[in-house]
Amino acid sequence: MRLRDGWWVLVAAGLLCLLLMGWALAPALLRMVDRPPGDGASIESYEFDLSNSVIEPSLIEAALLHRDMVPVIDAPTVLDMDEIETLNATRSTRYLVSKDLVIGVEINGRARAYPMSVLHVHELVHDELGGLPILVSWHWPTAVARVLVRDTAESRYGISGLVGGGNTLLYVRNPDDRGGEALHSQFLARTITGPEAGDPIETRPHLLTTWSNWKQLHPDSTVIAPDPDLKKRYKKSNPSTYYVNDTLLFPDLAPGTGPGPKAWMTLLETDDGIHGWAWSDLQSRAEDGIVQENGYVFRIGRDPDTIEVRDAASGQLVDTRHGLWFSINALEPDVELH
Repeated sequence: MRLRDGWWVLVAAGLLCLLLMGWALAPALLRMVDRPPGDGASIESYEFDLSNSVIEPSLIEAALLHRDMVPVIDAPTVLDMDEIETLNATRSTRYLVSKDLVIGVEINGRARAYPMSVLHVHELVHDELGGLPILVSWHWPTAVARVLVRDTAESRYGISGLVGGGNTLLYVRNPDDRGGEALHSQFLARTITGPEAGDPIETRPHLLTTWSNWKQLHPDSTVIAPDPDLKKRYKKSNPSTYYVNDTLLFPDLAPGTGPGPKAWMTLLETDDGIHGWAWSDLQSRAEDGIVQENGYVFRIGRDPDTIEVRDAASGQLVDTRHGLWFSINALEPDVELH
């Protein structure tokens, strides 16, 4: 009789358990229902416009399971030098030390640093610097950094989940109308599919350099802040071991000529074509860290390795491209090696 009288308690408890389970599983279930397009295999499953490709279609491959797997930054928190020192003082490991690599950008007298430790995780940072909306991009599998100019402050890029010649392909996000977007090559800074295929994307020069060098060049520089919720991910995302082994993520792109597949290269585009230098060659020829050639000054940094290129006459920073040879060979087959 007592059990019968208390049946409602058992029912209520069961319903409460079901409600709690539903609440806990809801985010995962919603992600499964509304997962972005892509199946990790067929490039058509990502639902982009693949027409009019200006690169060999066979170079386009699936790299991630679906679109938007990378947590890009849409609105970075910006710190000044004093705030960086305060942040360093409150962490068990300092956010920035002298030899840490950053991508440094200066536009209209405003300078900002984007630490590589952050870019390894986020790859894309939408920002506004010196009144100009920019996209600071980094693709570690091909070691390519580029600073693209966005059409408007509202435009946002996403990671497509596809690569072209091993290098990441981007797209302009439109949450209200997903599907059929054109693809853009980060390395080429060019729209590669769709009705505007072949159109260039405006870029700005950048420096891949050490924090100490950037601070010396720009003592009033600001810096983007890390996401406090991703501390563990930042610690585990250093790809340094990838650069010193022979494993290629895309074996079909192994070049038959030129430097080693993962040789770091610097490319310059001039009126007479695209010219490329292997970092190892520049390092072997440097005198006091300098190589002068073809009207350019190459400043060679070691431990960590960096290359800075300036116009010999004006001293202005040149908008160069850096990357690994296997991808450069696929996307710029006519490059003249020095």
